[in-house]
Amino acid sequence: MKLWHHIFAILLVAIPWANIEVNDAAVAQKLPCALLPLTVLPAKLPRNPNVVDPSFRPLPGARALFGEYACAGYRIEVPNNWNGDLVLYAHGFRGGTQALTVTDLPVRQAALSQGFAWAASSYRVNGYNPQAGVKDTLLLTDLFKQKVGVPKRIFLYGSSMGGQVVVNSLESHADVYAGGVAECGAVSGAGQLDYMIGFNTLADYFAKTDMFAPQNRSLKSQQQLIKQQVYPALGSSNFVYSEDNLLMGEYNPAPPINLTPQGKAFRNAAIYLSGGDRPFAEAGFAASYKLAIEGPRILVALLPPLALAATNKTTTYQIDPSYRISNQDINNGVRRVSSRPLIRSQFAVTGKLKAPLLTIHGTGDGFVPITNEQTYLQMVKAAGRSDLLVQRGVRRFVHCDFSLAERTRTFNDLTRWVKNGVKPEGEDLSGSLKDVGKKWTEPKRPDDN
Repeated sequence: MKLWHHIFAILLVAIPWANIEVNDAAVAQKLPCALLPLTVLPAKLPRNPNVVDPSFRPLPGARALFGEYACAGYRIEVPNNWNGDLVLYAHGFRGGTQALTVTDLPVRQAALSQGFAWAASSYRVNGYNPQAGVKDTLLLTDLFKQKVGVPKRIFLYGSSMGGQVVVNSLESHADVYAGGVAECGAVSGAGQLDYMIGFNTLADYFAKTDMFAPQNRSLKSQQQLIKQQVYPALGSSNFVYSEDNLLMGEYNPAPPINLTPQGKAFRNAAIYLSGGDRPFAEAGFAASYKLAIEGPRILVALLPPLALAATNKTTTYQIDPSYRISNQDINNGVRRVSSRPLIRSQFAVTGKLKAPLLTIHGTGDGFVPITNEQTYLQMVKAAGRSDLLVQRGVRRFVHCDFSLAERTRTFNDLTRWVKNGVKPEGEDLSGSLKDVGKKWTEPKRPDDN
């Protein structure tokens, strides 16, 4: 039951709150922040009882500001030798609680030592809600100007869902942001939702189940389907992925997973779906398996509109011939799901970057896979903005698991790019991924070939 609670806040997504009209401050004060559209002005917003005390101690040589603004908690830290630049941090998905907490910038110490100020928001609501992240991060710029002063340049740094926050922000607010970093990011927008639906319809094919069947519309029925049919058919794992944006690239062995022969065939096809043969793909599958199976099925049971943001209509599934199942059999047998354009548009990205973006992504990540990078690269090329994108792989498998050296290098390369106008080196993630990430992984894992 704990895992279901871990994902429950995802239910706050995809409901078109913007259709609610709130023109009176007195009305707004009576509604929960989560029910108010993002267009309501900060002055009209009520206090948010879900904000957890954001107080924190500044590092030596810096001062801390914190509190609540526009329904969200915030932290600001300014070094005494402030260089005039600001870094805004966009955190990833939060689930399992209504408590709104603020996460520090992952490169906090490195940024402060170079004179950068930083700020971060809790966002006004948990769940998979990148548009709230875009809005509440943008509001920090106004707050910073009120509390500290007008920055020369504003950079973004985002993790996981925060990666989409960065992408949407760089595409739509060219007048505000100078550039951004996205680590382990859902940078393809709705493409990440497509992956989660594609992963589960593929699991259903091998388990001979159907998460979308009418009898499986309730939470209880989805739980029974997983425990009584999916796991017995495919195998199970007790490992629950935990994203806290603070993993530091330390050596972690692949988690155990017990798969049936059908489960092993599913793993092979799922690895193709998430990027194909690449470093630590099997370990990434094991690390993400439990959450990737159970999370989307909550959506189908409790919030069908979010599932309708995703589609696998054009997904081409693959499997190695050694499994004696043909690609044609899978592609003909997998249930196809259509999306609803209005709902899908809430998670859209365009590729029309208006400021530099540098991304890093774990090669084996099975939860937010590196195919996000490949999809977004295609969008950027189609939009004619390739000069504004640099991508890099990192040879790890746990979602958002990067060393401080990897993060700091990425941040420094992005800020130098913006300041000096010289595009840093990246690598081509559009083709085979077998050898990517060697230059950008610090330190190398002892089990890496």
